[in-house]
Amino acid sequence: MKRIFLFVMAMALAGISCKGAVVTLDGVAAYVNDSVVTVGEVNEAIAPSLPQWRQIYEGAELTAKIKEAYDDSLDDLINAKLILKAYDADTKINKDGVDKYVDKKVTDFIQDRFAGDRQEFLKALREEKISMEEWRRRMRERIIVGMMRGREVESKVVISPKDVREIYLANPKKYFQEEQLKLQVILIHGSTNAADALIREASATNALSQLKAGADFSDLAKKLSEDGKAAQGGDWGWVDTKDLRPELSAPLAALATNSVSGVIRMEGDFYLVRLEDRHPAGTLSFDAVRGSIEKELRRKEIRQLSAVWIARLRKDAYIKIVPPAP
Repeated sequence: MKRIFLFVMAMALAGISCKGAVVTLDGVAAYVNDSVVTVGEVNEAIAPSLPQWRQIYEGAELTAKIKEAYDDSLDDLINAKLILKAYDADTKINKDGVDKYVDKKVTDFIQDRFAGDRQEFLKALREEKISMEEWRRRMRERIIVGMMRGREVESKVVISPKDVREIYLANPKKYFQEEQLKLQVILIHGSTNAADALIREASATNALSQLKAGADFSDLAKKLSEDGKAAQGGDWGWVDTKDLRPELSAPLAALATNSVSGVIRMEGDFYLVRLEDRHPAGTLSFDAVRGSIEKELRRKEIRQLSAVWIARLRKDAYIKIVPPAP
């Protein structure tokens, strides 16, 4: 069934209990000027992550994780209320244009998710126990918050090429890359039985002869290899040389690309390794990392500008947080 919101999950997790710790399903979580944030809204925001957290954490650690997520989500919802109030007060914004854009996004959503079938869309809303008006209101608010963040924060971010290069030059260790090898491997397990070990070693030697005669490594790996990558033709992908055991890295040190090693014995097992490619150790070029540095600086600048903007919105706002009932 095409789901629109996570209300069912939120209801199934009503109480969000964890061995004695319970967060109330609904009620007022915070007063923000003349509006409120409900506990249900906060629970709905954190509900998608709860199943994963319950697999990772338990007891007091799970309780602390839920409390941290509750506080963070409540903070985000309070900020959203303040941003919406700033939008309403801004007389320079074309509100009719925004509402037309929202209507278009609603139409696009129905087209994309329900092949344009409005009745199916309304049926899904009924199953989620939410009205069309409420659903549209939430979409409108998310669009407005995103638009305001874009205008007040993201549009004001300027990343200087000089700053990007200075970051690169000041952090040579950060952009140093160890030697990397792109490998294909055929693994034939050894045996504690001496006679069987000889048979398996002969199998590895025979496989090497086939490869030297022109056999395809991937096909042979699918037939013979006994590791978890056999189905992928023995493809190990890119690995750092430093992460390989010396028994493997030493024979590969002088191996040319597109060449196959001899039979390598390690802990009683037999390996045949094809070196597809090699990235030598060294500092990555500026062009190779410029994009990632720009993104890092942009994220940092957005966080700083956003904090200043939100602090300004909060300065004269009335905010009262209601502690969750134990």
